[in-house]
Amino acid sequence: MTTQERQALRPAPAVTLKANGHGRELTFNRLGVPAVLVCVARETSDLASPVVTAIRDRYETAEQVLIVNIADTRPFPRLIRKIAEQIMKSAYKDAVKNLKPGRNPEDYVLIVPDWDGDLLEPLGVDDVTKTIAVAVVDAQGGVVGVYQGDDPAAHALEMLERAID
Repeated sequence: MTTQERQALRPAPAVTLKANGHGRELTFNRLGVPAVLVCVARETSDLASPVVTAIRDRYETAEQVLIVNIADTRPFPRLIRKIAEQIMKSAYKDAVKNLKPGRNPEDYVLIVPDWDGDLLEPLGVDDVTKTIAVAVVDAQGGVVGVYQGDDPAAHALEMLERAID
């Protein structure tokens, strides 16, 4: 990516959200490494796995590419947030069990709820109950692109190539 292309990127939202499970805080305009944000709802959470697999097949480590699963929790009223947190905690525990030996959950199991749309809305991500969205942020905090539609894995990889060049 040229300096001019790099300067043309809009900045990622300067929002800090906490990962469910271990509590790592992520500030999305200051991640320091290229990142793929896989935006899902409860109904589409199983669609994240093929995207994660495709990225890890090409970029094996979190030092190369950080993958963050953003849970669209905007529809949950405050009264039932604890239930949603328990569901995410269960998903977190399952993911940790399946981690390759030596991998730190704080780098490889990032399930981040966005309760108020502080990240999703500025990215332009609306309804992910039928189709997931992917967003790529470069190491300097610029939004390379956001995609929602068929074959999110291929689009995420294409945007990552631009972010890493």
